[in-house]
Amino acid sequence: MKNMPRRIAVLALAVALPALAGADELTVVSRVTVNGKAATTSTQYIGTQKIRSSDGEHDTIVDLAAGRFTVIDHKKKEYYEFTREDMAASMQKLEQQMSGPMGGMLEKMMGGRAGDVTVAKGAARKVAGYDCTDYTYTLGENMKYDVCTTQALQLPDQLYYYDALKGPYSMMGPMGKRFEKLFDEMKKVKGFPVAMNSTVNMMTVKMQLTSEATEVKKGAIPESAFAIPAGYKLKPSPFKK
Repeated sequence: MKNMPRRIAVLALAVALPALAGADELTVVSRVTVNGKAATTSTQYIGTQKIRSSDGEHDTIVDLAAGRFTVIDHKKKEYYEFTREDMAASMQKLEQQMSGPMGGMLEKMMGGRAGDVTVAKGAARKVAGYDCTDYTYTLGENMKYDVCTTQALQLPDQLYYYDALKGPYSMMGPMGKRFEKLFDEMKKVKGFPVAMNSTVNMMTVKMQLTSEATEVKKGAIPESAFAIPAGYKLKPSPFKK
């Protein structure tokens, strides 16, 4: 459980690049840094119906048509699956928890009520050869996301992208609700996020994570790229606990 917040954040950033309607399929390589440690490489395979991300230790596969998420642990050779419906049910339980006395205690520990997300438009810059604009999303004093969005690549008009962002954070309990509010604001800005820098300081979670695309390749992605490795064992989804 010690590395769970980091793994959730890495997975969330890893799936933060959506399928592009009517565009070429893409393979995106990004440089990821967590808490100033040595940088690692994350690779995303972005098809028209499926997305696969890999950071070397964990893979996340999002099946857009089926609404299914698959999370793979290469070290343990295990994987689990959950659906949009599972995630929605988890969020509903979360709402119930936050309405009781326990929710009040947790809010106090996390710095008070979440409040509204403030959005500030920043300067223009270039990432992986694309002109993009910085946007800063802030929720209180504990959470901030800097996102550079390019208009050269547009998101499709669908909710799969935001499901992919919210999904991993649903397992963080009441804390996950705050991430959901941030992502709801992000979806109002059209475009393709080629870089993210998140800062989170709540309870025992203190983390700074950056992800920046370094290379974008266009070309068809074979179906085999989205397969689960042979011999890996299916384990129960955390949403079922």
